[in-house]
Amino acid sequence: MRRKIIAVLLAAALLTALAGCGGGEEMSLSEYRKDISELHDGVAWDLGVTLEELNQFDFVDYYDLTELRAVFEKAEGIFSTAWDSADPMYPPPQAVPLHVDLLEFYAEGAEGMRDVQDSLGFFEVVLPMLQDIENLALPALPDNAGVPEIKAAAAEDRKTMEGYLKDLENMEPPEELQEYSDKLVEYFRSIDEAVATVDQAVKPENLTSFILFRQWFSTAVSDAQALWNEAISYLAALSTSVDPYIEQGKELAERIQKL
Repeated sequence: MRRKIIAVLLAAALLTALAGCGGGEEMSLSEYRKDISELHDGVAWDLGVTLEELNQFDFVDYYDLTELRAVFEKAEGIFSTAWDSADPMYPPPQAVPLHVDLLEFYAEGAEGMRDVQDSLGFFEVVLPMLQDIENLALPALPDNAGVPEIKAAAAEDRKTMEGYLKDLENMEPPEELQEYSDKLVEYFRSIDEAVATVDQAVKPENLTSFILFRQWFSTAVSDAQALWNEAISYLAALSTSVDPYIEQGKELAERIQKL
């Protein structure tokens, strides 16, 4: 949907560039080169500052995710502000193709930074869930736990799992993280169902369901670690999110100088 919106905006921008906006006058080549150079150089400078700020944080430490998201929010503002400044310009005919490419660059940059924010926000929520698995009540009970303790722990863990499932079902993860989100839902539901089985089957004379759950839970912990590692790999890749825009920005800067 966002890319369709960008396409519409760029089409409108192209028409504006070709026909002028609100009766504005076509800029001379020297005037356009001066104005767009100042604008684009400012974007390059601000992205460089953004890169320095990002280097202060650890993308695989979820305690840094909130601050990282704030940095990418500022990066989105850099691109959005540039688009807002470039859009009203009325370039001369020979600069129109470059101008449209610049508008596309600024629009896609803003969208890209929003996507990163969405991803970081998603993991801000789900990583603590995975980390909390080892703190569940039922697996922490001693071998000689009685039925009342087992049932109380099972009720507590079911409440936790149902809360996680509700949170996930109410979230709209980025499209590329939907499959991962589905894995999380399946994972937490499996724990919820396992705990429910214990709660329903355990009796003073038959603790088999509790014993089997404790044996199975080591597998659940391993699965949580695998999901954690998958998330960390994704987050580590986000550390280079700004780099392609810096390189593309340099290419556009060279085209500006050749006008």
